[in-house]
Amino acid sequence: MEIATLIGGIGIFLLGMTLLTDTLKKWAGTRLRHRLNQFTDGSLSGATLGAMLTTLFQSSSVTTLMTIGFVSAGLLTFTQSLPLVIGANVGSATTGWIIAILGYNLDVRQLFLPII
Repeated sequence: MEIATLIGGIGIFLLGMTLLTDTLKKWAGTRLRHRLNQFTDGSLSGATLGAMLTTLFQSSSVTTLMTIGFVSAGLLTFTQSLPLVIGANVGSATTGWIIAILGYNLDVRQLFLPII
């Protein structure tokens, strides 16, 4: 029973990746391609983008899956994607550092109200 659940989960994951790749191929225009290449032209800028996206999404998995989708759609090269994935892993540690520095007694509404 657990094997069937595992195989089903992998199948759903692969279906989602296929749908993501196909959608990116359809929607990706020259503007998106240009921006992605602009932000990932160097290792430092790619890692910074990966860390910022992970901090924004609060999930390195989302950033990594988006990067895989961009590579599968031909929007990024494999070489451009590596700093993004490394930056995503660095960005996932950012949340822990923010909590460690600011403490648990911080009212998040006070922090995000000016941003909204």
